[in-house]
Amino acid sequence: MGELNMYRQLGIKPNFTRIGEKYGLHRQTVAKYWNQGEEVEDRRRDKASAFDEFRDVIERKAALPGVTKKAIHEFLLDRHPEAGLPKYGSFTKYCRKHGIECASEAEPDAHPRFETPPGRQLQFDWKEGLRMVDVNGEVFEFNVFSAVLAYSRAHRFIYSRTRTEDDLLACLLATFVRFGGIPDEAITDNMGALVTFAGGRRVKSERAWRFAREASFELKLCRASTPQTKGKDESSNRFVNRLLAYDRDFEGERGLIDAIARIEARSNAEPNDTTGLPPAVLFMREKEHLRPVGNLRLLQEMVGDVSVQTVPATMLVRAAGRQWSVPRACIGKKVSVLAMPSGQVRVTLDGEEVAVHDASAAAGPIVYAEDHYVEAMSGKAWFGDSDIREAARANLELLDRLGGE
Repeated sequence: MGELNMYRQLGIKPNFTRIGEKYGLHRQTVAKYWNQGEEVEDRRRDKASAFDEFRDVIERKAALPGVTKKAIHEFLLDRHPEAGLPKYGSFTKYCRKHGIECASEAEPDAHPRFETPPGRQLQFDWKEGLRMVDVNGEVFEFNVFSAVLAYSRAHRFIYSRTRTEDDLLACLLATFVRFGGIPDEAITDNMGALVTFAGGRRVKSERAWRFAREASFELKLCRASTPQTKGKDESSNRFVNRLLAYDRDFEGERGLIDAIARIEARSNAEPNDTTGLPPAVLFMREKEHLRPVGNLRLLQEMVGDVSVQTVPATMLVRAAGRQWSVPRACIGKKVSVLAMPSGQVRVTLDGEEVAVHDASAAAGPIVYAEDHYVEAMSGKAWFGDSDIREAARANLELLDRLGGE
């Protein structure tokens, strides 16, 4: 028996507005059905979904290897905050209704959970050999340094072009600065930046272990991909798969770095499956058990030559006999400039990395990153409506040919 007929049997006049809201109808339509002795038609299934507008995007992203529904949903929320999209549960129902499935991945190995006390352990690794294309068709091949505090599951993801020992030590130091402390131990597998093999023997990097001693933490190695010892960081690496949803939907290296930062923030804000709490909440408890970074300047000097400089209007800082660009937002602020043995120059502001340059890939005594130069040129009247990025590339090529003069 339909709802209106039930009211007729009881001799009660229904609330047309409430029934209309329930079945996706206008109250006057419900009143017409009532007066004509008819039953209401459930129009809720006919109502368009907020995801319909983005169905092509959803299907295209779902076809990418490694991308999850969670990653696609978060990508849509990030790119279309004005659309008022429903929560993740509604998104999965929409996908089921329209037969949208993500590309399958290999079945993961099962392994038991294990817990460590707060402040005890940091697990870290590389998500290596990533390749993505931006909106302009430019190809980026890069790596992501992934670290997680074992107790709170607080995550740290850092973009890196290469995976050298310089990169590793710089990322570890940046992680300690971000967390505001150092754990008892840091554990990873036999990555090439830490060990080499000669005559069947494992040879440890003296520089890396000296860095660990000065920072007062124990550096431990486990067998590669051993879940019993490094499972929480293997889990954190799965969060990086969300980055694949941004393929062809970011612009330049800066856009890629910003996407990684957003994923890190969401990873720390959403409840963990095991603890039931967001890592950011448990981190407030774990932070009390981390040892302070008491010798930051020494650790920086162990990674490379460090200097503190105030950024001028040219957006250039000095290191290794050359000048290197930083973002426009750094003008007038003090930054730390780290010149590393490999030729890399890393610049941080308030503990956050804002620029990385590679001496081997740059020409001339003045080196501007394209994104930084575009920022500097934006708003300049003499470029009018021309393509600023193309104008920036032309000026950078001229600067290289002139040897920076």
